[in-house]
Amino acid sequence: MNKPLFLSRVAPSLRGADLPLLLSLNVLLEECNVTRAAARLHVSQPALSAQLSRLRQLFNDPLLVPAESGRGLAPSPFALKLHRRLQPALAGLNAAVRFDTDEFDPETAARTFNIVANNTGAAVILPGLAQRMQAVGNKGLRLTLAAPAESDLASKLEKGDVDLCFSTACLLPSGLLSRELMTTPYVMVQRKGHPRGRIPVPLGEYCKLDHVNVARDSNLHGFMDEQLYRLGHSRHTMMAVRDFSAVAAIVGQSDLVCTVPAFIAPYNDSCVDVVDLAFPFLTYTLCMAWHPSSDGDPGLLWLRTQMQEVMEGSPRAWDQRGA
Repeated sequence: MNKPLFLSRVAPSLRGADLPLLLSLNVLLEECNVTRAAARLHVSQPALSAQLSRLRQLFNDPLLVPAESGRGLAPSPFALKLHRRLQPALAGLNAAVRFDTDEFDPETAARTFNIVANNTGAAVILPGLAQRMQAVGNKGLRLTLAAPAESDLASKLEKGDVDLCFSTACLLPSGLLSRELMTTPYVMVQRKGHPRGRIPVPLGEYCKLDHVNVARDSNLHGFMDEQLYRLGHSRHTMMAVRDFSAVAAIVGQSDLVCTVPAFIAPYNDSCVDVVDLAFPFLTYTLCMAWHPSSDGDPGLLWLRTQMQEVMEGSPRAWDQRGA
C-alpha cells in the first residue's frame, strides 16, 4: 500500500534560506492563485510553483488544495491556522526593520488591516471607508472585518491580531484607548399607515406595542428592556433578530415596531415611518478603540484618521428631518 502524502506532521526546521519562503506563503494564501501571487511577488510562475513545493515539504501539508466549488484553490485547514499566526509575525518583522516609523504611504504600503465591528457599526463605517481605500488605488492595501467576541477581544488587540474595534461604549473592554465617532438618539420604526399614527410615541403607549428586539444572540430581552426596567416599565417583545437588515421588511408588513439608533434607521424606505421617542432615553454612542501599544503605529494612525473623516463627512439623516 502506498504511503499517503502528508500522513503526519512534525515541527519544521527552518533554515535561513527558508525564511523568504514565508513571504511567498503569505501572498499565496492571500491570493489562492499562483499566477496572481507570482505577479505580486515579481517572480515567474514556475519559480513560485517550486517555492510552493518546498513549502509543502517543509510543513508536510498541501497548503493549497482544489476548492470545493471546483474553481481555483483554497487553503487547507492547517494553512488557515498557519496564516493567522504568520500575518502578525510578518507585520512585526516589517515594523522591526522600518527605520522611518513616522511615515506610512497608503499608495505603496502592503498591509492588511483587521478590524472588529458589530453589524450596526459595520453598516455605517464600511461603505465610506471602502470608497476611500479604493480611491487610493493600492492593491496591497486591504481590510478584513470580524464579529466582536468580548471574551478575547482585549487579548487580540494587544497581540496585534485585531487592529481596531468599533462598538458601543458600554461594551468596550477596559484598558483600551478610544475615541467617540458618533452619538445618536434612538427612534422607533413602524409601518406606513400604522394605527397609532405618526406622532412621537409616549412611554405608556410604547410599552403597550408589540416589539422586535435586535440582539447579536437573538435574545428577546435586550438593552432596551434594561433601560425600561430602570424607568419602572417593561414591554412585550414578540420577535428577536440578530441584526437590523430584516427590520424594515418585518415591521413594514405588520404592526410590530422596532427601536433602533437613528443613524441606522431606514428613513428612505417607502414601507415604513421613523418616529421619535417622546420620553427620556439613553443615546447610542459608537466608539473606535485600539490597544495602547499600537497608538504610535503610523499605518493605524492613518486608518483611524480615515475612520474619523468618514464619520465627520457622513450625512446624518436624523438631523435632516423636516429640512
